[in-house]
Amino acid sequence: MAALGFLQAVQRYLTQPSLRRYAFSTIAWQAMARSVAADYRAEERRRGAEQRYLETVRARPPDPHRDLEGQLVLHDLISMGNEDQRRLAQLRLQGYTVAEAAQARGMSGKRARKLLNELHRAYFNTERGFNIHEY
Repeated sequence: MAALGFLQAVQRYLTQPSLRRYAFSTIAWQAMARSVAADYRAEERRRGAEQRYLETVRARPPDPHRDLEGQLVLHDLISMGNEDQRRLAQLRLQGYTVAEAAQARGMSGKRARKLLNELHRAYFNTERGFNIHEY
């Protein structure tokens, strides 16, 4: 982020003639310090927001019915689709994220999401799933 501050200092120094009474290094150091401080404050805000989010997630009681329903859907999905789709669904059932499952299968996350979306669409178009157009 110091580089961004330096570039801003160059721009200001060249476009504002009143700054020429100071050494460029003075203007540059101040701009770089402000840029680094702003980046640090933004990172602290991000960490604070992440911490608040994690606290709300931890405070939420687990919903065993929702978890069971998700597990049953994943079991149904495993019985459908091609080999890659079944393996991805199995990894998701074991608790892997989509990114982790994709990495384990040696494919991109985009491809894994595409395969899983196709599998979900196929599931919802069967009699085991429900018709999403009813809602």
